Amino acid sequence: MKTLALICSLFVIICLESCGGNGIIKNKSDSSSNTTTVHSKLPVPVATTNLVIKDVNDIPGYWIGEFGPEVSGADTVEDFGDLNGYNKINISIDEIKETAVKGHIVMAGKVNFFNCNMQKNGNRYQFTFTGNDDAKNHGTYSFSIAEGDSLLTGNWSKRADSDRTIFSLTKKQFSYNPKVKPSEATYVDFGKGKKTVEKGEDGSTYEGERFATTSDALEKLNASIDVLVKNDLVNLKKADLLVLRNSIFARHGYTFKKPLLSLFFSMQPWYIPLSTDVTADLTPLEKKNLELMKPFEKNAQEYYNAFGR
Repeated sequence: MKTLALICSLFVIICLESCGGNGIIKNKSDSSSNTTTVHSKLPVPVATTNLVIKDVNDIPGYWIGEFGPEVSGADTVEDFGDLNGYNKINISIDEIKETAVKGHIVMAGKVNFFNCNMQKNGNRYQFTFTGNDDAKNHGTYSFSIAEGDSLLTGNWSKRADSDRTIFSLTKKQFSYNPKVKPSEATYVDFGKGKKTVEKGEDGSTYEGERFATTSDALEKLNASIDVLVKNDLVNLKKADLLVLRNSIFARHGYTFKKPLLSLFFSMQPWYIPLSTDVTADLTPLEKKNLELMKPFEKNAQEYYNAFGR
């Protein structure tokens, strides 16, 4: 398992904007052809199965990828080396009629709707719009994709002279899969640390620090397919239960408002943020397991381990 140090105390969510005056949908908390239609509260694009764009009919759909600060020579979170400001973004292009485009953006616990005009230069389709729902985070999106290409690339900037936030997105189709589990990152909360006395290889001691994280026991459980019993949960640590519980919501495409959860699940290749409310999509088994986990998570102890920063 690849271990990523997820820095909560320094992490800043970059808020998204929308144009057209249609507003923002926020989640209340982090309880914390064709796409599925389970998320009926939001528009669902009628998407072709073509991942390489042949013509304009292939553009509607969910476009998914990393969203973070522009850094020279860095194309991914791993290249960047600092996870501050990164999330997974979903630019949903819902409808294109001639040059009129409707869509919405899902990221970091918010859904933002937009309307804009599409321009075509040669074989490249270009989209630009300005968000105006929140003056504090007013900014402009600009992105494009060419026929024969599978990558939608673009940026967001607050002002013309400000730093850009970049993204390179691929077209994804959402399908609920209860079997997927977090595997590409270790949940580590550097906001919860404690001083320790560590022992070196030469037998000497030194002052160190350990941070709240998940234990190996988490890997054995899946709350979307396992019928959990008390014996499964009694020895789990607080972070284990936090991830186990929120993995249920992540499988249904819940977009997390809390920075650390948003970043952690953004690292999972199967995760697609779709909605601020997936309650209606939960299975009876998931609902039962969620109820069982509540008191255990409330009373669980933290598990601490050492990580480089």
